[in-house]
Amino acid sequence: MYEIKHVAVVGGGIMGGNIAAFFANLGITSDLFDIDPKVLESTMQKLEDPKAKIPMLYSTRFIKKIQPRLSSEMNKYLPKADLIVEAVPEKMSIKKTVFQEVDKHRKETSIVTTNTSGLSVAQMVQGLSESIQKHFVGTHYFNPVRFMPLVEIIPTAKTDQEIVAYLLGFYKKIGKQPIVCKDTPNFVANRIGVFALIKTLALMKKYNFDVETIDMITGSCLGNPSTATLRLSDMVGIDTIGHVSMNVYENCPTDEFRDVFKVPELMQKMIEEKKFGEKTGKGFYCKGPNKDILALDMNSWEYKPKKEARCDEVKIAKGYDDIKERIYYMCHGDSAINKFCRELLISTAAYSLNRVGESADDILTIDNAVKWGFKKEIGPIEVLDVFGIPKAIEYMQQMGIAIPKLLQEIQTKGNHIYPSCCGKSKVYDPISKDFIEIPERKDVIYLAKLKKEGKIVRENLSARMIDIGDDVLLVELDHRMVPTVNLVDDFVISMLWNAPQVVKEKGFKALVISNQATNFSSGAQLQLLLEVCKAKQWKTIEALSASLQYANMNLYHADFPVVVAPHGMTLGGGMEITLAGQKRVAYSELYGGLVEVGVGLLPGGAGCLLLLMQFMDVMEKRNPGPMPPAMKSLELIAYGSVSNSAHDAIDKGYLRPDDVVVVNKDELISKAKEVALSMLPNHQPKPKRELYLAGNGGYMVLEAGIDDMVAAGTLTKHGAVIAKKQAYVLTGGSKASPITPITEDEFLAMEREAFVQLCAEPMSQARIEYMLKNKKPLIN
Repeated sequence: MYEIKHVAVVGGGIMGGNIAAFFANLGITSDLFDIDPKVLESTMQKLEDPKAKIPMLYSTRFIKKIQPRLSSEMNKYLPKADLIVEAVPEKMSIKKTVFQEVDKHRKETSIVTTNTSGLSVAQMVQGLSESIQKHFVGTHYFNPVRFMPLVEIIPTAKTDQEIVAYLLGFYKKIGKQPIVCKDTPNFVANRIGVFALIKTLALMKKYNFDVETIDMITGSCLGNPSTATLRLSDMVGIDTIGHVSMNVYENCPTDEFRDVFKVPELMQKMIEEKKFGEKTGKGFYCKGPNKDILALDMNSWEYKPKKEARCDEVKIAKGYDDIKERIYYMCHGDSAINKFCRELLISTAAYSLNRVGESADDILTIDNAVKWGFKKEIGPIEVLDVFGIPKAIEYMQQMGIAIPKLLQEIQTKGNHIYPSCCGKSKVYDPISKDFIEIPERKDVIYLAKLKKEGKIVRENLSARMIDIGDDVLLVELDHRMVPTVNLVDDFVISMLWNAPQVVKEKGFKALVISNQATNFSSGAQLQLLLEVCKAKQWKTIEALSASLQYANMNLYHADFPVVVAPHGMTLGGGMEITLAGQKRVAYSELYGGLVEVGVGLLPGGAGCLLLLMQFMDVMEKRNPGPMPPAMKSLELIAYGSVSNSAHDAIDKGYLRPDDVVVVNKDELISKAKEVALSMLPNHQPKPKRELYLAGNGGYMVLEAGIDDMVAAGTLTKHGAVIAKKQAYVLTGGSKASPITPITEDEFLAMEREAFVQLCAEPMSQARIEYMLKNKKPLIN
């Protein structure tokens, strides 16, 4: 009955622009309305800025999907919209005025939504037509809209349930994580998230912790992003947090923790002094005169150089990958930090349990809202399973917290809220008063589930082969020591090497390479490479390079379909593996590139060859000759360019225009499998080719350009050494010419030789060392 093909966003500020960009990324056109043409102009400029710090568009070419319009034009363009999203300032009077105008001009079947973060949804359309009230619902996006998965759907008593069901399906399909919640102040995520934040400030005062210590404690060790608590507050805005907090205080008179929401003295003082955070340049942190980071000293009320906070509790907790183990070690003990963590987590869990039935119907919705809204690894109620229900109740009693009735109810059934049984996860359901299975999508491939079912074909320390059904084999990159980055090491290379043989011996028909980790792969194991460089074991380095080169080339030329499904960080060796795929199915959030220049090297795993041949193929119809593909390849490799999305990777040339992009990460491997199977009927292996390259003449042109950059001071001398090696390889060296071809093997030998030569450079080794120590490149 409903289909969203055209969207109207009313309110052309930052949030409205971000919502319009979100739909543009999906290929859906939108009209962006505002009363002020200067606001529209500013928003469009920010969206179109290719150097934006946080780009909202997958590619700047998507800007054409957004049409800025004056509010006076709503009568003309609003009737075209299937979905109308209001994103004006958070004032009820303004929103009511907007919806009065919307009601006049919308078509009868259009869905109308508000992006309010906490005002009453029903109140906004009181007294308006029955049609708009039937089609009206809250859709609260989290900022930045492109990157935050949560969308809170807030129906009113008059909302057509078909619209709620449609929006749930729509958002799930396009990669968002929607929940349905009740029309209560601040809904779910902000209600609980702000409680935890204000509680943190109270405990900060109680335990006399400084700003740096709070963010050290409340970061990854408690399952939060690296922005932790106070850094996140600066990003959101101290004034915004104060507003959200007071919304609960003023509109929830029966809230059992109501006094917690009264803006604390510390925050009130910051608001009065306009220490709002990033928007005013000062908050809990600010930048010093030398662009160094300063932190607000709570005692002197002055900004001082940010300290690197350290403590044993965090050091121990960070040794564990499992979030429940990290939390256990942060909370287990009698130190001030242990007590702080226990009090914060237990009180937040109690508060969250009491919101079941008030803000949302069930536990899973509450936990998911907070996880998806704040990118947390564990939900606020789920965290009680770290302690077990009996111990959690004991802590609540010690802290003087009233035991939630729901928790007492669960205790009569067991000691955990999320028990596992027969390999299936369950959660307590307050409606049936029993444990129910957590639903899984039947159209999604879950690798963890396949592993439990015994579908592993082969496994080593950093990778494994899994039978994903229908005669398709998957190679999963899974570096146990550093799972968040999945380094390409000997074990990964070995698995790639052996994959073709296993495909043939075990009767598989196609191969997919991917994983379901945070990132596909961040590249080579630099620590090992540095050690081998220091030992001057050049033959070993050459062998390492050759092994990845030919593992990749064997996949590229395989006589069966090979599909690589990259996502997240796909850098260096990870991008070389991606380039080896005969077809790529990429998640839209792909940050990929050949970044070896940052450590003083060039791609040494066939990356130079694979990228060059890809540009040759893409440019073939234009018949450009050998220089344009070499120059495009050099441009990416020499600058270490990284895409900000899969579509940007297509624009840059890391992916082909006919590669597939999916917006729902859960569907990535399923789609890759589908593409691999679709390739079977007409599959032909790619033959090895003769390469007609620019040769010495082309190299001399590029060399002159590099020398000019050194003379102009835009490139260092060692940067020139690296660039010349890259240029020499990409033009085919002294053997190649536009009329005398070289083989792929000859090209790979040059790539290998140049890689080893750069590894031997002391200044390249300095770059590697600096990257390992500081996590950023050295320009020397």
